[in-house]
Amino acid sequence: MKKLVMLVLGLLSCSCTREEPGAGIVAPVVTALVQLAVYDTSVPEPSGLAYNAQRNSLMTVSDGNSTIYEIDFTGRILRSFVVSGSDLEGIALSAACDTIYVVEERNLLVSSFLSNGIKLSSFPVNVATNLSNGLEGVARDKRNHLFILNEKLPRMLLEYYQGQELFRKEITAAIDLSDVFYEEQTNCLWIVSDESRKVMKLSTSGTVLAEYSIPFPKGEGITIVQNKIYIVCDADGKLYVFQRPQ
Repeated sequence: MKKLVMLVLGLLSCSCTREEPGAGIVAPVVTALVQLAVYDTSVPEPSGLAYNAQRNSLMTVSDGNSTIYEIDFTGRILRSFVVSGSDLEGIALSAACDTIYVVEERNLLVSSFLSNGIKLSSFPVNVATNLSNGLEGVARDKRNHLFILNEKLPRMLLEYYQGQELFRKEITAAIDLSDVFYEEQTNCLWIVSDESRKVMKLSTSGTVLAEYSIPFPKGEGITIVQNKIYIVCDADGKLYVFQRPQ
């Protein structure tokens, strides 16, 4: 009888100390980005942001007028041109900055243009279940692969090469996904979320490595130049500048 009691107590002890699935996994601590400056732009409803290394400037799009804009680092418009696309939401450049990639949210397309606005081609991205929450961001890596975001329903990160899907993963760490930037030095992705008011650093396989809060909603475009993070806000048309965390 004594041996039986000891056996039962031992089993109870084991059941109390068993780890549940996911136990021990620690979510990244969310810290605030340090804001350095904010500038007004005349871009209506700016969305997407990319660095033009050839011209040392920034590129953005307007989802209100199908226009691509080149701006300087204080938000001043340097040039603009209308393209044959609609509901533009994200922008990326080729390595030589002679090809521009944009996403068309409702058409579920990634389209490419020459730097003067002449259209080259498009390919479909079949992921959205709601056209109001379709494609939102695009970034190019050093292999010329494109990373594409679907805003939500589902919140999806996809990888494409020459119009063919290679990978997709749902990102659940934010309410929505608004734009993506590929950082070559670290081989990481940076994603801004409008509704969650934060920026996330991820591996190219979609693992969240760090999270940072920003003090406004409607962050719709993100890029990093040297040690500064640039974010455009759709609601107020401003260009925000933050210190890149080390």
